[in-house]
Amino acid sequence: MTLKAEVSFGEGELDAKIYDLSPSGAKLRLKKNLLKSIVLSIPPFGVFEGEVAWTDEEFIGIKFNEDHKAIINLILEHVAGTAP
Repeated sequence: MTLKAEVSFGEGELDAKIYDLSPSGAKLRLKKNLLKSIVLSIPPFGVFEGEVAWTDEEFIGIKFNEDHKAIINLILEHVAGTAP
């Protein structure tokens, strides 16, 4: 699964790709290391505030500040083509 998104942080915005998504967080590919706090925008579904939980050479992990189970499940159904 890949899903286009934008990440907002103290210095501006970056385009990102989501490679894994759950109600509690996301795995993203970015071209820049970020500060601790970010806002992940997944148009047209909304924005999700979170913290950078981990990083490696290629990806970062985001832990959302709130549980977004209902909307994340809707996004995953949309990506899989099973949304009502």
